[in-house]
Amino acid sequence: ASGGVQHGNGGNAVGNADAGFSGQTGPTQGAHRPPGFPTQTVQDTVDALEYVRQLFEAGCIQSGFFHRFACTVHSPVGMNPADYGVTLQPLPAGTFARNDIAFIDPTGVNHDVLGVALKKALYNYMHGLGLEEDVRTWFSGKVPRTTLAKHRIARALDSMARV
Repeated sequence: ASGGVQHGNGGNAVGNADAGFSGQTGPTQGAHRPPGFPTQTVQDTVDALEYVRQLFEAGCIQSGFFHRFACTVHSPVGMNPADYGVTLQPLPAGTFARNDIAFIDPTGVNHDVLGVALKKALYNYMHGLGLEEDVRTWFSGKVPRTTLAKHRIARALDSMARV
């Protein structure tokens, strides 16, 4: 079992893709990222919020939503839980709409508590507030410092502009 979050695009790729749309007329760009993915750590969550903060700060996105991860019977996690380092709970009794599966995440992270901070930060970011703040200020408890450089997205955008 590989365990751990299987990350997609890195920050530079995300910044470059969003920059291609920023400043255009028409629909605004939004960020969507699922917190609570199996084996996602507190560090992963803090870093995700820092990516989003930087995207707002750079004007690449104007809205966002952290949609909480849900494990379903037909998802890769639901079909292959060992690949994601989780144990599935038995499906509830009943015959209708038995799609969502509860799971045990070995990290023990309380994603509900972290979700409160993510929602609060996004609300403020969408109103142009708190973009200069350390992302840790949004969390009620002690969380680690982000591992991302403070201006990672801005540097990615600058290097893209020079090409």
